[in-house]
Amino acid sequence: MNVLIYDIETMKKMFLVVAYDPQTDETHSFEVSKWANQISSFVAFAEKHKTYYWVGYNNLRFDSQVVEWIMRNHEYWGEWGWEEIVSVICQKAQDVIHDANYEVLPEYREYELYLKQIDLFKINHFDNKNRRVSLKRLEFEMDLENIEEMPVHYTKMRMSEEDRQVIIDYCKNDVFATYQFYKVTIGDCTHPLYKGNNQIQLRMDIKEEFGISCLNYSDSKIGDEMIKKYYCQEKGIGYGDLPKKGKFRKSINLKNCVADYIKFQTKPLQDFLKKVKSTKLGLMDDFKETISFYDNHYTFAKGGLHTENGPKIFEADDEHFIVDWDVSSYYPAIIINNGRYPYHLGKEFLSGYRKMFEKRLELKPLAKKDGRIKGIVGALKLAVNSVYGKSSDMQSWMYDRELTMFTTITGELSLLMLIEAYELAGISVISANTDGVTIKIKKTHMAKMDEINKWWSSLTSYELERTDYQKIVFSTVNDYIAIKTDGEVKKKGDFLTDFELHKNKSARVCAIALEHWYVHNVPVEQTIRNHRNIYDFCLRQKSSKDFHYEGINRRTGEKTVYNKLIRYYISKTGEKLLKVKNEDCDTRAAEVSQVEAGEWVMTVCNHLPPTHSLENINYDYYIERANKIVHKIQTEGKKRNIIVNPNQLTLW
Repeated sequence: MNVLIYDIETMKKMFLVVAYDPQTDETHSFEVSKWANQISSFVAFAEKHKTYYWVGYNNLRFDSQVVEWIMRNHEYWGEWGWEEIVSVICQKAQDVIHDANYEVLPEYREYELYLKQIDLFKINHFDNKNRRVSLKRLEFEMDLENIEEMPVHYTKMRMSEEDRQVIIDYCKNDVFATYQFYKVTIGDCTHPLYKGNNQIQLRMDIKEEFGISCLNYSDSKIGDEMIKKYYCQEKGIGYGDLPKKGKFRKSINLKNCVADYIKFQTKPLQDFLKKVKSTKLGLMDDFKETISFYDNHYTFAKGGLHTENGPKIFEADDEHFIVDWDVSSYYPAIIINNGRYPYHLGKEFLSGYRKMFEKRLELKPLAKKDGRIKGIVGALKLAVNSVYGKSSDMQSWMYDRELTMFTTITGELSLLMLIEAYELAGISVISANTDGVTIKIKKTHMAKMDEINKWWSSLTSYELERTDYQKIVFSTVNDYIAIKTDGEVKKKGDFLTDFELHKNKSARVCAIALEHWYVHNVPVEQTIRNHRNIYDFCLRQKSSKDFHYEGINRRTGEKTVYNKLIRYYISKTGEKLLKVKNEDCDTRAAEVSQVEAGEWVMTVCNHLPPTHSLENINYDYYIERANKIVHKIQTEGKKRNIIVNPNQLTLW
């Protein structure tokens, strides 16, 4: 497919469009200002490239709306001067922004647009408030050389030639950043979580196979549309006949959320089950319980079952295996195996859901060799995994909180049955999470483990999948590194080295050092001092509208005021970074606070070439930061008056 990467700027005294053509490696720029009036040239360019896909970031909500309005109205501007044109475009842009802020639907729907759009913001579900990421944030997470914010306010009336060039350069940088993110989205990158995973091709495959036009849909919305399609087929209805809202319940009796097969052998767990069954949840009540069983504390909540693991290391040895058992497709299996469905949608929903689930299992073995089948399997996976989440979404047509609670509570109690059987057989449980249990087991007990698993799977109809580990290192329940017997490493939290781009990769070098220490026995200090990627030492901060950042030179006292998002590293010489409350802010927060506690100084580097010198990095900060985690694990979280010496290679 032919694409153009584009961005627009809408100032009171300047309108600008920059479009990059990856096929020809050409950048095209069109402006309306006192220096040039190229509105006709832009319209001609757009008409020439109407068969292309115009790729942007949040462009369906903003850029495409302004451009579409221009395409529909430019012919009336023939006698206008540049100021009149810029003025009406700027006002239109502000109207679009205003409507978006108040969640008013866009004036032009996607199918009405003259130019075909690809919106990377929506495809990656960054329009979800829990995943929302600005393009500036992405510039940090993708290790781009420049992190830029618009240096000229859109209301500026007296624009200089220098202002003009700054705006053009800024827009070109945004287009470059958007292009880099486009390559990530199509899997044309080295990032291990995105490499080879073409999200746009997946959406093309879904359209071809299922007839769903989902180019700019998030994974969640694709899943929702797939469910709708199967449900309509089972029910024999059209999309227009789908329910507009879900099933609202004033209260839920948890006895209705426990599968019939749930039974326990020990009195503490029998009493716990009685307590759960006697519980009634109000409309706004959340489910949360805790219980101690053998050597573990278990938390039961809406998000699933979790042990409260503290800092500790578990290792396999000559007498013990460490085995992790995960339940395959746990939540979909709970819903299907127990014949559950949103009450208001009837059994036809379950029938269609089961067909999707079984179709995915049937095609999954073929997906490795056939790209198109891989896309179909991917779509079915999105669909089957979406039901649990949608059942708890009040805005969804699938909403039925009793289904949510049945899935969660039955899943938690089912795992607790497995845990009880293990412990009674002398098999120690290390940890448990939403869909699995990890055990440390004597080799002489393996036959008993197999017997328990067979009993449990036969009773519940769930399938267990096995993974063996050499070692598991916990910092907390949500922070661990696990080394499989084949050498593959699983990481979470403090130990994570590869991040989804909506997450924060600050000081990534510390996680790299922890992995090298626990996997390869390379001391933390050695890894950090020898690491050559400057971006892995960087951290980021982003202020709200009530604050800004200031840097104070410790030697001269000179102050520098920074924009909202700053990239920096801890340095030998540099500034003390402060978060400062704006004068017009009425929040009760402190007037001034330090970005990094203590005496550390920083170097702000929103412009940072990959060849930047490493000489000014203060390695001691990163060594101390990583060693704090090592020390916590080594002492199993016990408070001791031990001074951590970051310069001692063989401290642990």
